[in-house]
Amino acid sequence: MNIIISFLLLIISSNALASAILQFPKLKCSTGTLQLNIVDVSFCPLTSNLERISFLGLTEKTVTILNNGEELTIGLNPPDISISNLHKKFNLTVHEFFLSLYEGTLKTDNLGLIKKAFDIDKSNKMKVYKKGNLFAFTITGSNVEYDRVYLNKIDSDMIYQITGEFDEKGVLDILSRIEY
Repeated sequence: MNIIISFLLLIISSNALASAILQFPKLKCSTGTLQLNIVDVSFCPLTSNLERISFLGLTEKTVTILNNGEELTIGLNPPDISISNLHKKFNLTVHEFFLSLYEGTLKTDNLGLIKKAFDIDKSNKMKVYKKGNLFAFTITGSNVEYDRVYLNKIDSDMIYQITGEFDEKGVLDILSRIEY
């Protein structure tokens, strides 16, 4: 009986850990950083490592930053581009869609296909970070074409997408340089 209870507690605790929402790291913007504003989001890269900043398109909704030889793109993408309006198919807000994707609770028989479209699998993990009503949904891993951070506020359809090649440490550095 004790073995069964221990096993059930292990399953429950591992599921609770799998869907834990983490806190954003402490903000690193200060002297020695440059403040870039992309619509409502500010990003502050270190000026000592900055090689190039490129605003793409006719509007300033997307910026590419070359920093220490690594490229990072930050852009405001409508949900039809970022997530193919999948949230509407499930009658969810953008925020609810990302949270359901993370928790694996989307009501569909095609959850595996949706996760595959977002490159979420055993090698490419999705994590969630929170600061107030701002959430960062991150997908990083070894088999992903490019790593991504989706920034979204509760009750907002706006999605800022950050793409590049970074690991978990890189995600924390990126999140520590964002104000929204």
